[in-house]
Amino acid sequence: MSQDRTQLTECQQTLGKFGSPAATGTILLRTSLKVLCILAAIAAIGLGLSYLHSKNAAAACDTLTLTGEINPDTFLQSKDCLVHSTAKKKTFVVAYSGGGSWESALALGILIHKHGWDVEVEQLCASSCANFIFPAGKVKYLHSNSLLLFHGGPHQQNLMANAIDVEQSAMTHRAPSAANDPARARMEGQAYVDDKGPQRLQVLEFLSIRNARNAADLYTRLTTASDRFYEQLGVNVLLPTYGQIGRYEPTYKSYKYGGFMYRLDSLHRLGIGNIELKDGEWRPERNPDYPDVYEVTYP
Repeated sequence: MSQDRTQLTECQQTLGKFGSPAATGTILLRTSLKVLCILAAIAAIGLGLSYLHSKNAAAACDTLTLTGEINPDTFLQSKDCLVHSTAKKKTFVVAYSGGGSWESALALGILIHKHGWDVEVEQLCASSCANFIFPAGKVKYLHSNSLLLFHGGPHQQNLMANAIDVEQSAMTHRAPSAANDPARARMEGQAYVDDKGPQRLQVLEFLSIRNARNAADLYTRLTTASDRFYEQLGVNVLLPTYGQIGRYEPTYKSYKYGGFMYRLDSLHRLGIGNIELKDGEWRPERNPDYPDVYEVTYP
């Protein structure tokens, strides 16, 4: 509103300059400028009130619901509510999400954690949703048949190679290697080129990742940011990839499944605590997507 007053003062000063009786067309100029200044002031005040209304709406926001892919727009559309909400209980609800953008999910997770939001999974939270959004919740709610599906993350062995391949394929106008093996692609975390350029840049700016030289540089910096976030949460960095290594490697490399899941005891040992069951039980085997996962136990 101080900017509104400044604009009005400038108009008043301008009117003063043209207020001399010696000026040509004094009355006409004075009247026109008064009208212009009043209109400008009304417009400026209107913008101020719109901004205030937006802030008030964000402050009253207590629930956000995610359905579908996570992308830069998901983050940007949720940001104000996540940051400014003053509701006593704030819940980020995942109705059904197969994941999506690594950096967008990480940015959402950071805000969810920083501003004390709970996370509630109704049906499916997979891939980057399971990696970064579910662990970020102050309280993490699972419905009786909800499913957490993991299938790779920052420390996946071939993820940097995938990122470089995607970058090179974009430059040479060819399909990335993963496109030739869809069974493998759905079982692994994938790097991809996001066509939402300006929006994606805002997400990377939020993560303090600026001017990455190439895909390898971006991958390294995103991994560092992800590891730092896991450290803040007290979560083991192996959470997204433990089902791809050791005794589980043959199952992973069979590429018969879309991913893997953990039971509550393994999630606790991996550092994900404060989980509450909305229905008093958790029976992920009742989820329609359960046949597409294999179960993994963390020591």
